[in-house]
Amino acid sequence: MIKKTRLFGTGLIALVAAFAFATADVWAQGATPATLEKVTLSPDAAKRTLVKAQINAATARAIVDACVEFGRASNTSYSVFVLAPSGDIVDAHVMDGQLPIGVETALLKAKTALYARTPSSAVAQRFSTVEGRVIRLDLGKDSGLAYYFVGGGLPIIVEDQLIGAIGVGGGNMDEQCAYQALTKVLGPQPPLTQAQPPGGGGGRQGGGRGGQQPQ
Repeated sequence: MIKKTRLFGTGLIALVAAFAFATADVWAQGATPATLEKVTLSPDAAKRTLVKAQINAATARAIVDACVEFGRASNTSYSVFVLAPSGDIVDAHVMDGQLPIGVETALLKAKTALYARTPSSAVAQRFSTVEGRVIRLDLGKDSGLAYYFVGGGLPIIVEDQLIGAIGVGGGNMDEQCAYQALTKVLGPQPPLTQAQPPGGGGGRQGGGRGGQQPQ
């Protein structure tokens, strides 16, 4: 038994090391903050849409790919959505094995982060009572947004400008998947805050990143 445990531990370390080595070049951006010019619409695209501060397609795809890679490294399936500030889908991916509810909640988490300008888990902490949540369930729906009180949605902010939002669902580390993907592509992110214990009060709206919440 001890021998098997040691072998398993060695194999796990090797897997983590192999993933880190294989993605080292791709994750190089993680140490350097991305510039707003690099990750938003080009001048030509902005002239056509009359919008500049919106995540561009290449950056959205890179974030989705990073989250998918995170899932594959841990043998976990995720649904991922990246939205523009308008709420439109810029990019998305549903990994094999996802149930319809995982897809729907991923989109709802992205809409929540976009609507509240804060992580969906922070929204869940701030409005932690049944009454507080019920009176907000219909908010945002007229504009295609939503309040969904589960972690996994993060606003995408570069140089203090909201350029979009990401929502991840269907897995067991949804918020971590989103957070690591943003770090990989956009550089250092505000630290994730720990989830409040039951009865411990809500998190600060708009402050930091929310803690992990079960789906």
